[in-house]
Amino acid sequence: MPKMSTVSHHSSQIYQNTVSTKSSIEENIIAAAVPFYISLLFSNALHPSNNGPVGTLIIPLTKIMIPHGYFIIVGLELATALFYKWSAVPVSARIFFPGEYGQALPDISALREDRTLQLKMTGTPLIPKEGLIINISLSAPFTPVQSRASTLYAFKLTSIDNVPGYLIPLVSLILYGLLAIFNGTDSANESS
Repeated sequence: MPKMSTVSHHSSQIYQNTVSTKSSIEENIIAAAVPFYISLLFSNALHPSNNGPVGTLIIPLTKIMIPHGYFIIVGLELATALFYKWSAVPVSARIFFPGEYGQALPDISALREDRTLQLKMTGTPLIPKEGLIINISLSAPFTPVQSRASTLYAFKLTSIDNVPGYLIPLVSLILYGLLAIFNGTDSANESS
């Protein structure tokens, strides 16, 4: 009889160690989780110029707690940069092709000049040249609590031409006023 109680005591201790290990792993995963935001991002050029200021308005749609979620955005940024660089190099000069096609790369200054001319003609989702651009944005901070650094990736959905540059700042000011009024009312109700 004493042997059985020793075995059952030993197996219950193993179970307790396993449970405590699982809970510590879950606590570590929760501690590493950061809010991953999916938002609508509206960007509007204040002046139709390449160096002009841009107004942006971000409206969060949902928030998901993902451990190290910023790696998703960093991966998307790296993939985009890689595909962009591949598109800048002619097919006949890419180094991953065999034979004479991979012998030399084109002149880097010629590539830069070509891309600079293309960028002068078009805007980007975050920095539009003119009009209003509607994006879906993915953003995540690098640390869970009160992070000062975060990363953001935007997918362009559509653009609307001939939108005045003051639209986004005006909408932001109106939303700020409405949120200040409603949040002020909520905090007054909670204090009373």
